[in-house]
Amino acid sequence: MGYMYVEKHSDTYLRLLREPSFLSKAVFVGFFVGIIGIFLFGSESLIFKVLIGLCAVCLSYCIVDNYEICEFDKTEAEVRMTRLHWCHYMLIKLFYLETPPYVKARLEDVRDVRVEEQGGPSGGKAYQVILSLETGIQLGVTEVFTTDDISEHEKIANLIRSFIGDLPPLPVDDEADDEDEEEVTSSEDDFEQISEADLMGIENDGEEMKAAGDGATNVCPEEKDPESEVNKEEPNELSS
Repeated sequence: MGYMYVEKHSDTYLRLLREPSFLSKAVFVGFFVGIIGIFLFGSESLIFKVLIGLCAVCLSYCIVDNYEICEFDKTEAEVRMTRLHWCHYMLIKLFYLETPPYVKARLEDVRDVRVEEQGGPSGGKAYQVILSLETGIQLGVTEVFTTDDISEHEKIANLIRSFIGDLPPLPVDDEADDEDEEEVTSSEDDFEQISEADLMGIENDGEEMKAAGDGATNVCPEEKDPESEVNKEEPNELSS
């Protein structure tokens, strides 16, 4: 089966549908045939048959994949994603019921459409078409990654891009560049605030400190001569 089918496509509306896998459909058919067989050929009581039928419906509800619908509506300027169980999907088809979407976003918020890859079962690869919104939220067109061929995913991604038109550029994170630029400008401003007179004053202060240091090293303390001290004391003794 293909990744998604195009149910409706016009200039203002695009509706994509992903059906349950073949295994899910086989499980559903098996449960359905089993319930019919129990009701027609079973010898159990009616209450027991009803209980078996309810159990089979609950198991199929848990096992069978959902129907996934993705709508791009230019009239409403919205992107709508809906997940429906097979029972709910059939009721909508039969009675034309309306169901609220599982996810809703503004069409103008879509900034990028890309195919994302991750490791799949048995060493294979799985893919998913991703919508990147302006708020940074990543929305998958399908609920999970699928092992369908990557060309199917690329086909859907290109179809969405062509429908939306020219996507605005992704916002660039310039905070780091702004911080670097501010640091450079602040350092340049600090350097420019030093005037020539300040530089001359710094040089003069350096020369004065150097001269003071040289004078301090050349001046030696006077040595006391013991003989001169004795000679100074002798005239005092004679005078007496």
